[in-house]
Amino acid sequence: MAVLFLFIAIAGRNPSVAAESAPAAAIPVGIHLPVKVHLSARILNIARLSETDSEVTARIEFTYRWQDPARAFKPLDTGTYRQDFYGTEAEQALSHGWAPGFVVGNQISEPRSQTIALSVQADGTVTMIRQIEADYRVAIDLSSFPFDSQKLSFQISTPRYDASQVIFAIDDRDRELSGIAQSLSASDWRSGDLTFQLSQTYGWNAKPFSNVTVTAEVSRTWPRYLLRIFVPFAAVVSVSIFILWAPDRMKVDPAGIIYSALLALAALSFSFESSFPGSMSVNSPIAFMISIGYFYLVLTLLAHLAMIYGNLERHTGNPYLALEIRRSMRFGLPTIFTIVCICAVIRLL
Repeated sequence: MAVLFLFIAIAGRNPSVAAESAPAAAIPVGIHLPVKVHLSARILNIARLSETDSEVTARIEFTYRWQDPARAFKPLDTGTYRQDFYGTEAEQALSHGWAPGFVVGNQISEPRSQTIALSVQADGTVTMIRQIEADYRVAIDLSSFPFDSQKLSFQISTPRYDASQVIFAIDDRDRELSGIAQSLSASDWRSGDLTFQLSQTYGWNAKPFSNVTVTAEVSRTWPRYLLRIFVPFAAVVSVSIFILWAPDRMKVDPAGIIYSALLALAALSFSFESSFPGSMSVNSPIAFMISIGYFYLVLTLLAHLAMIYGNLERHTGNPYLALEIRRSMRFGLPTIFTIVCICAVIRLL
């Protein structure tokens, strides 16, 4: 008895547990199994995309359509060929008949707001529209940061009914009704395509369940990151030009300057990782550029010291060789480094 009261108390505090523990409603008689449920989705807004938490806050409108002969009616008796319900009326109308019971698997918070509408046609076609604004767990890939495009997936399923009872179907009409808003509240992102993928998962007793994954593609507006990322990076590595082009009569400490530049580059890396978590831990373009930036600065210092203390004139007997090598280094090293960085960026554009 104690275990029973404990389970009731937990279910009472967590509505999802209570819903999952309740028995599935019986499918009405007269429906050809499996019931085909058509799905369309519209991403109305993406308010937040957190790379650190792998979360997205979005407002999504799901439209479900299925056939239920038990809800059919005679238009002459009601005076209309369609019955529309909204809000609490729609919820009451759903409770008085059969519904598949849809779940968004990667939703991690209670909806901030949600609305529901229901339309029943005379032939028994049921259309349910539900708008939900909530937080969702998504997969984030920063390997192309800041030129990345993220694929935000939302998994819809009917956990009460296996594939022998309910399956999803996507046709051209459903795709035409689907889409993603052109303007998003997340200012650093712009909308892309919306795709569907049908799949099956296996539950208790190896029963297959029909699922559909709605994937919204969003791209980062990378020009906004030029001043925040690439300009500070270029300012740090530009000290190599000063080392290479400094006149011989100018008394400079190249080792001290390069050492300070290396520390600044390390601080810049930590700053990027703090502002954009995960961007430095993968082979993103900026991570690659900072990595070869260390090598480039050290190489510049070693080449400069070699030209000063190498005494090539005495070893080669050519008084102009050192001058020509130094002239080639002044143009060659910065040019090669710049080309490598540009290639690392272009391959992702």
